[in-house]
Amino acid sequence: MHKVLIIDDEETVINNTGDYLKAKGYTVFTSLDGETGLEILKKESPHALILDLHLKDGPIGIQILRVAKELKPDIKVIMFTGFGEEEDSKRSCMELGASAFLSKPTSLKNISETVENLLKG
Repeated sequence: MHKVLIIDDEETVINNTGDYLKAKGYTVFTSLDGETGLEILKKESPHALILDLHLKDGPIGIQILRVAKELKPDIKVIMFTGFGEEEDSKRSCMELGASAFLSKPTSLKNISETVENLLKG
């Protein structure tokens, strides 16, 4: 069974996405902040990470992406943002090893399909 970690500072995003992925058969871990998220990453070793680019507290998404890829180079990271600066951010994230970049809002189906495609590849 594949494990997915969601790090996002919006509880609604975590709850909705987590519930949807659980219903699809994934084991889901969630964190509202980057520091806790990195602790979960170290302990649970998820296969995929859905990561908000702009977190309110602690390390920002791009810093977490760097650490996640150092700790677990094969993890599939999906960056998630609701901000408009996407081209520069997307390029930076992809250069650091992100596997996908999604804009908020997006459908739960789109998130699920992205996770599924990355994990079967």
